[in-house]
Amino acid sequence: MDVTQAFDLRRMFLGDAPPLFYLEIVVRTIIIYAWALFMLRLMGKRGLRQLSPFDFVIIIALGSAVGDPMFYPEVPLLQGMLVVTVVVALERILARLVQTREAVERFVEGTPVRLVVDGRLDLEGMRQETLAREELFAILRVNKAEQLGQVKRAYLEQNGQVSLFLFEEAKARPGLPLIPPWDLRQPPSHQAEVPVPRDAYYACCHCGHSQFLQQGDAFTLCPICQAEEWTRATGSPVEELSEEA
Repeated sequence: MDVTQAFDLRRMFLGDAPPLFYLEIVVRTIIIYAWALFMLRLMGKRGLRQLSPFDFVIIIALGSAVGDPMFYPEVPLLQGMLVVTVVVALERILARLVQTREAVERFVEGTPVRLVVDGRLDLEGMRQETLAREELFAILRVNKAEQLGQVKRAYLEQNGQVSLFLFEEAKARPGLPLIPPWDLRQPPSHQAEVPVPRDAYYACCHCGHSQFLQQGDAFTLCPICQAEEWTRATGSPVEELSEEA
């Protein structure tokens, strides 16, 4: 059984690896760095929030590079130092390319994705980012939106945050309520081909598209997403909730 000798400088810095192994470390680091960046781009932005994929992969790479040499005596310090050096060098090269090459910037940082347009959900954008409706509704509520008709545009930015543009109060029309369903007495839903019970704005329960319908007309499929279910749109669900209380 081998006994580890404390403060063996050769073991600490060089280990038992042949010199060519350090070139292999450089190659392995580049491969893992590129693969981790690629995987993070496939994951989308929803899990990163304030970090870009560029920042996230650097944190992962540096965390692993500096952690192993600290705890494992069989990992020489020089190998960990080489990994950190390669990661930082890649970061500087990639940062320069991001500044000078638009194609590289789009790949590394991504582009904003539209989630809401003129008071309705952009279902294609939500599918692209695998974002759940209730998760988006929670983000809109944090940004003071009560119902979807108030929202002119919402974008998922490169860092995972949602930027929001609201209609002026006079231009907002009734829309799908954003209040959590357990806190709001939801109006009944209506299926396609059922008569409209009264003159009012109604919203598609799937994408939030709202339109004015007259009593006696029949509900149709949503012209945006072809869904069948409608509910009465509202101008201020919070005020309605307060009135009921």
